Amino acid sequence: MAVAVLVTGAVFVTAFGQESNAAKARPYYDNGKARAAQGDFEGAVAEYTSAINIDPLSPFVYAARGNAKLNLGALDEAIADFSKAIEIDPKRFVPYLNRGAAKVDKGDLDGAIADYSVVIALDPKSALAYRNRGCALQQKGDLEGARSDFQQAIQLATDDAAYQRFYLFLLGQRQKPRPLPTELKATVTRWKEGWKKTVGLFLAGEINEAALLEQAAQGTPKVVREQKCEGFYYAGAVKLTRGEGAAAKELFERCVATQLHTFPEFQLARAELANTAQFEKTK
Repeated sequence: MAVAVLVTGAVFVTAFGQESNAAKARPYYDNGKARAAQGDFEGAVAEYTSAINIDPLSPFVYAARGNAKLNLGALDEAIADFSKAIEIDPKRFVPYLNRGAAKVDKGDLDGAIADYSVVIALDPKSALAYRNRGCALQQKGDLEGARSDFQQAIQLATDDAAYQRFYLFLLGQRQKPRPLPTELKATVTRWKEGWKKTVGLFLAGEINEAALLEQAAQGTPKVVREQKCEGFYYAGAVKLTRGEGAAAKELFERCVATQLHTFPEFQLARAELANTAQFEKTK
């Protein structure tokens, strides 16, 4: 799942319990975390606010409340919470990462890139920071900068770096001549069965759009929503590289309609829709 934000929990074991206020605030944080996991972000905000009222100096609770507000689309409030977490503890990189995601959603690409760059300075091995900065650079039109960041993210990744590979491959498809999907195909075929492999096989030309979107519709409502967000974006991106502007535009609109603001695919689709000239130039 290509989610742009990080949520941390293990650190709270140490952060809470050191002072009486922190110990009293802990149950509210736990309740907030449980509500957020269930998708009840309004309830999570209420629980985190109760924790903050008891212990107003915990950067972790501010960051957690910021994540909940980000999911509610309350971008200015989310940014304020992330900024407060940073003010309390400026050496923790997670609030910068998540504030960057909120700034991307707000349209402040320069601010997001600056936050992701701080993360990279604090944690040079953060593949997620390179990936997110690459997405922001791509939305800004800096395709070479995006390509460099995606390549670095792949090198640093401790997993299969699936999404970084997808973004990098699609950037390559904007070039002439277009590189063949040979390398992507060879990589994807080694992955275990699942949604990421389905996306990879689609991009490599091994399955068609109908098969991709059919697979996207499989799973729980939450999973289906996420897979459709991604599936519509990737299908639209392929249509765009083929010069099928009208079809690409429709697919990007369907991606944006999922309202998954924290997904890079949502953000990239929205950026493509803003570039209306590319649809006019294609069939």
